[in-house]
Amino acid sequence: MDLSKQRIVFEVPFNGDDELIRAYGEYKDRIAMVYGRAEDGYPQGRKTNKAPVITLENIFRQVETLRGWGIKFNYLLNGTSHGNREFDKRYRNDFVSHVRSLAANGVEVVTIGNPFLLEVVANEVPGIELFASVLMEIDCLARLKEISKLGVRYVCLSKTLLKNFRALENISMHGNVNVEPVLLANDPCLHHCALTAYHNDTLSHLTGGGASCDSYCRLHCTRSFASDRRQIVSASFIRPEDLRVYSGLGYSMFKLCDRKQTTPWIIRTLQSYVREYYDGNLAEIMAPWNRHEGTYDFPRELKKADFKSADVSEFRDHLRFMPSIDNRSLDGYLDYWREQKPNGCRDEDCDTCGHCAQVAAVALRGDPLKTRTVVRNIETALAVSTSIESESKGDEK
Repeated sequence: MDLSKQRIVFEVPFNGDDELIRAYGEYKDRIAMVYGRAEDGYPQGRKTNKAPVITLENIFRQVETLRGWGIKFNYLLNGTSHGNREFDKRYRNDFVSHVRSLAANGVEVVTIGNPFLLEVVANEVPGIELFASVLMEIDCLARLKEISKLGVRYVCLSKTLLKNFRALENISMHGNVNVEPVLLANDPCLHHCALTAYHNDTLSHLTGGGASCDSYCRLHCTRSFASDRRQIVSASFIRPEDLRVYSGLGYSMFKLCDRKQTTPWIIRTLQSYVREYYDGNLAEIMAPWNRHEGTYDFPRELKKADFKSADVSEFRDHLRFMPSIDNRSLDGYLDYWREQKPNGCRDEDCDTCGHCAQVAAVALRGDPLKTRTVVRNIETALAVSTSIESESKGDEK
């Protein structure tokens, strides 16, 4: 059987907009799940800052529509850290009661990022399907088999695997037949980023506990992409044109990000993946790199004093980097990994290899002055963030 001919389906986000669900009706034969959540106070893998706030009533209304189309709703409870509160019986009981209420209102799948709570729900709410979050970093066959013992039905595999074709093939061939592996397509991260686990934990602690963070991990990530073009080529993403490479290995469900985006952007991105083709700047359909409407004027150079008078988030348009990637220049770029480095680049030296640098020289464009300004701004922000000394208001260094 030629697996590359199999039907490809998608898991797509809900951003709180009823119009998005109506728009999904046009693609209902290609959508397996819609994922999202209400602001219920439990840790999650992303802070959305939606206005108006998404409520459970809104979620349940969408569930009813989707079930009529044969599409499952996947409710996210994907925070990795609950501050050890999961070991408190009352907290655990409340969490299980929440999941039972979701199931009673038609939610068929729940994504969990904490292995202890995943196993608790598997034992206590057997009627709901469990989805192991990408934040659990299932990055090899051994980990997949171990997490499969906890009762999961779906696993979103670690993004670090997207250029490790030998591991993907082994997982497809030898994984649990009752567990479907899912690949996240358009959420590029640095190749084997050292801050991944910490980033996931900081995001978990942003929900419900009144804590805050200053985008420390995101700033490091953006600086690396902006200052080293090789990192863009080696990043974890799947182009629409390359879906068949992965379906040929046995993967048929792909997750698209993300629920912070606008309805037009989400539909345009879904449309590109359904067509398996996108012409233009690939960054425009990659969630972290996408340019939001009305933002991203040319960045001004920031001073330390700027961060003393306002939060980092106030300067996000001067700290963000959107690559310019000629998607046509990437046609066939995965052949190098498939044929010469099927185990990926985890243990390879970038400086010795040179492949990503060669691809970047052809495929990437950009404004060097703008990029340098963003990098300098990030370095200033990080210097302030990691300092425990208070600067005087007049300090302009």
